[in-house]
Amino acid sequence: MNELKKNPSRNGCQCGGHCHSGQTRTLAPHDLLTVDFSAAKKTHDCAYGGHTCPRRYLAMTGFILGTFLTLHLAVNVLGLWPARFQAAVDRIHGLGSVLPVLEMGLIFIPLTIHVALGLRTLYLEKLRLGVEKHHHGSDLRYWLQRVTAVILLAFLAFHIAVMHRWGLHLVFRLTHWPALDRYAAGGLFEPSRAFASARDGLGNFWSAAAGHPANLLIAQFYLLGIAAAVYHLANGAATGAGVLGLTTTTAAQQRLWRICRVAALALLLAGLPAWYAFALK
Repeated sequence: MNELKKNPSRNGCQCGGHCHSGQTRTLAPHDLLTVDFSAAKKTHDCAYGGHTCPRRYLAMTGFILGTFLTLHLAVNVLGLWPARFQAAVDRIHGLGSVLPVLEMGLIFIPLTIHVALGLRTLYLEKLRLGVEKHHHGSDLRYWLQRVTAVILLAFLAFHIAVMHRWGLHLVFRLTHWPALDRYAAGGLFEPSRAFASARDGLGNFWSAAAGHPANLLIAQFYLLGIAAAVYHLANGAATGAGVLGLTTTTAAQQRLWRICRVAALALLLAGLPAWYAFALK
């Protein structure tokens, strides 16, 4: 019996992924005498044993980042009304010295953990369709989760680099590279002129000329980023709940997935007006 426990089930446990050996043990005829067929079959062994599986950290940080994404899109919808958007930004930045602490604790630390563990998953499983080991949902859903992760990584790298003071502005302060003079004062987003700076940084990123092809390309990239973020959040919430043991039955998992799809549609409908306000308005 103890020998058998060293080889976990191929189908994995609540965590899913490559923490499972994926090996199937072949019993010799005399080994059958040692098997207790009256005991319930254990199908959720994990090679991490008593340690916390990395996918649990991936799920926990994903929920934190998903909450931020929802709030971020909700605030950005106010871009349809520039004065209201400015008022919301003023309230946020009115937090003063507390704001950098919240940014570090609720955004950048969870994001760093999530990206590191996500890259580990991509390294192990690549972008292949039909990977043997994953948690819940179809092979297509799991493949799209990894594809949207790649899109999001590129999108976030660009967005933080050009908009945030911790992006190219920080690089300029360290290097004083003349090519980055545009970021000398900070990121392209300026809290004191929230709508205008966001509009220029997104809709007129490449050129002040209206309808410039490069500007339209950046706008489409942002649209793709929003769509990828919405899917990644919806599917991640549905599967992450199972990883954390919040949904323990197939019926509960399917019910949560239906709820997440409706929520994703609502979030996308919120994201599109925000994108229009800053990219095309």
